Amino acid sequence: MGGGASHEEASMVNVDEDGNLSIKESFLSFLMDAMDLDVKRPVVTKEHEALIKANWAAVNKGTVAYDAAKHLSPTKFFYTTFYSLMFKEAPSIRPMFRSSMTVQGKVLAGIIGTMSTVIKSKNVVQVCQDLAARHTTFGATKEHYNVMGLVLMKTLAIISGPEWNDAVHEAYLTAYCFLYYLMLPVIMDKQPKPIKPSLPGKITAKETIGDNTVRLSITMDFPLRYHAGDSILLGLPLHTGEVRRSYAISSVYDAEVKPFDICVEAVSESSKWLVEANVDSVVNVYWINGGVHFETDTPDSIPKKLLFVSQGIGAAPFHAMTKGCHSIKDKWDGDIAALHVTSNPISAFQTIHWDRCTMATANELSTEALLGVAPDLAHRRLYIAGSTAFAEEPKNSFSRPVVAPPRLKSTRSRTHRSFKSPSTAP
Repeated sequence: MGGGASHEEASMVNVDEDGNLSIKESFLSFLMDAMDLDVKRPVVTKEHEALIKANWAAVNKGTVAYDAAKHLSPTKFFYTTFYSLMFKEAPSIRPMFRSSMTVQGKVLAGIIGTMSTVIKSKNVVQVCQDLAARHTTFGATKEHYNVMGLVLMKTLAIISGPEWNDAVHEAYLTAYCFLYYLMLPVIMDKQPKPIKPSLPGKITAKETIGDNTVRLSITMDFPLRYHAGDSILLGLPLHTGEVRRSYAISSVYDAEVKPFDICVEAVSESSKWLVEANVDSVVNVYWINGGVHFETDTPDSIPKKLLFVSQGIGAAPFHAMTKGCHSIKDKWDGDIAALHVTSNPISAFQTIHWDRCTMATANELSTEALLGVAPDLAHRRLYIAGSTAFAEEPKNSFSRPVVAPPRLKSTRSRTHRSFKSPSTAP
């Protein structure tokens, strides 16, 4: 396949007098056998373009299938549904997506959005083949593109609700198969790199920040992207074999800084291993876990009146979320109240000096302690991290939902959620 279409070879595409796009017969003759999806001879028409554009606009506005309280935003509804189905259909593909699903999901949404403008694109061949070449470095195979196409159709059907019909399905599938054909020469010509379940991460710095509690910096050769409050799944080499545990990331993402930080308290065999680990010890890094976090690239998505209530090491993700808000203080006009419930305050979590952030500590959680740090209690959005019992305590003080950082175990009531901190998981 070395003689396949190049980036410059737009002759793969035939444009008829009506502006409809198709793949030239000379390319179909050797690519059709590799096309496993139903549309073997895709012809993308202006009618297809209009249907996709109208449907995608409805999806981004929010169809009747969208629940704002549950899904937070139409875009998030799209990509969380997509990745949930994708990982169910092809579990082996999960390690290809190590960074935050939110970061990658926004990119995915942008790619799907371009389907509606494919007819107007003058460099569609180059864009598609560059994308295919990039994906081979992550381990993407032809089979993955087949699964993605099927999952994409299922996802769009779910999130579109009554906006979905046979004509819209045909439009999307035709456009996908057309773009897939443009990628096929690269997909068939380049050998994808094997997908590694995890990547090595080296502990490059260690700092004691409390009793049996340390802050670790972990460095890996991968551009891991995450949001303030995200957690990371690590594989720890215990004597009984690898144990996987999630830990809240306590640093704020910076593209120029490779290491990410976690804070760990020795409360279990796995966390004790991390606390006692020496610098240069290696752990397996899997991926960023999905969940609640602050997307500092979209400041308007962050509530304005925040209250963080944490128990012990549960303050770690809130420290990162506070730093994240501080980093966008010129774009976000909210304020933060934080109550750290502990008998041994960790000074590392109280190092942010900002006139829009009020911090306090207490030996136990009480209404008085909450009102002391947040007199406007009823108007704040509560985020809480700690044991399940701890998370249940303040619910009656609030008429607004209780939310928390990602990957925290939750039990749902009608209007509230309670959580167990991942950093104290056994």
